[in-house]
Amino acid sequence: MILLLRALIAVILVTILIGFFYSKGRRFGFWNRIIIGILSAALIAIIVIYEISDTKRSTLNRELLNAFNQNQTLICGEREVRVGEFDFVGGTKVFSGRKEKIIVPIESCKVK
Repeated sequence: MILLLRALIAVILVTILIGFFYSKGRRFGFWNRIIIGILSAALIAIIVIYEISDTKRSTLNRELLNAFNQNQTLICGEREVRVGEFDFVGGTKVFSGRKEKIIVPIESCKVK
């Protein structure tokens, strides 16, 4: 629902801006309205695609972090990441080695 609300707000703002800067006191013709409609639809599509991919990535990261916090081993490339050997750094979404100076991004991990 939030996704559609964001897309709707973006389309409204873009349409208003296009109308403000483009019209300069004249009415929109048929082709101008078609172009604005196509641009608005393209903007909505881009926003929806981005939000869907971001939601999937966030869900996967949350599942990996939950598995890590439940003492499950994660396979990250060729490394095994465990609670006792790594700390999770939330701001950068990486695992930082406690003894070794290793940084492993969460995107490269899978649950063992």
